[in-house]
Amino acid sequence: MRKRQKSLRYAQRCTPVSLDAYSLDSVSVCNSSSVRRKGAGAGARASKRSYGNPAFTDPAAPSHPLAFPALSSMSSDRGSVEVEFSAIPQVAPKADELPDGADTRNRYANVIPLPETRVTLSCKDGDPLSQYINANYVRGPKNADKFYIACQAPLASTVHDFWRMVWETQAKVILMLTDLVEDGVEKCADYLPPSEVTDCHRLFGDFQVTLKKREVKDKYVVSSIQLKNMETNLWREATHMWYMGWPSRGVPDDPSTIIAFLIEARAFMRNPSSSATAAGAAPGARQAPRAAPHIVHCSPGTGRTGTVLAIDLCIREFETTRQVDIPRTVYRLRKDRAGCVQTKEQYMFIYKALSLYATKLTGGALDSI
Repeated sequence: MRKRQKSLRYAQRCTPVSLDAYSLDSVSVCNSSSVRRKGAGAGARASKRSYGNPAFTDPAAPSHPLAFPALSSMSSDRGSVEVEFSAIPQVAPKADELPDGADTRNRYANVIPLPETRVTLSCKDGDPLSQYINANYVRGPKNADKFYIACQAPLASTVHDFWRMVWETQAKVILMLTDLVEDGVEKCADYLPPSEVTDCHRLFGDFQVTLKKREVKDKYVVSSIQLKNMETNLWREATHMWYMGWPSRGVPDDPSTIIAFLIEARAFMRNPSSSATAAGAAPGARQAPRAAPHIVHCSPGTGRTGTVLAIDLCIREFETTRQVDIPRTVYRLRKDRAGCVQTKEQYMFIYKALSLYATKLTGGALDSI
């Protein structure tokens, strides 16, 4: 295992923007407290974006449903895929939609969470800013509410907030898609213990993280962790899956490992409930469970994160309907987490992954992935 390191109509707020010149997964944009927040002190401007329609009848939504033969053909037509990607509207949050002081908690100055779907933490010590984390709830299969959380990689100063989010949302699965350092630039703070044998505990604020087991697979690592709330003496188990096959620039050469990664992740996602156990309690002595979101992050929580979420959603869609609508899926993701899928290369990778999966599924050869 390599060393752990760091012509369509558009809605009023949705502007097509080309992001091919950069990707925040490979280019560092330092967070900055100097970002001008228009109207600061005058109250946040009310957003006109709407997320309330479960049927998702947005007139700006692009749509291109494809069954298997057409999907296979489209995945080989780079020109058409790039044109399709360029037509998907962007959804742009505004700096004045951030809480006062939130700038210092963002890894990148120009990657901020949409307010309508932003994850809100509990208030600590009467500090309103303690409720802020750069993370958004994302709808899942069949428009399931809060199925995922897409978030930035934690900073050293926000690791405790990351684990607080895991605890408060009762998340049981964390998918990580970035190294700690890439091309000499920190992309993610180290938030896991280094070993399950020695030095297996780490303390972040009120939470102790214990690495119980680690299994190294092709291109990714699966870790079983125990998260203990030191204030309440309750603990909860979770699974951390770290995909380590994504190059610092571009996309993986072979989508099969991403598909295998997601299929294995689904096994941990199948149990939709999460519960806490008191330390020292007898087995089975648990609190009432509830449905929990699945956390996905890269460095900014947009490019790789959006790409993998799109693949997961489209795989699930193809399994039930035998067709996929990739531009509609990407646009829906952007409505929940701005900036999802940043480059044409990432968008093409979605098509290649779906074409491969559809080929294997229709041919009965999924075991070969």
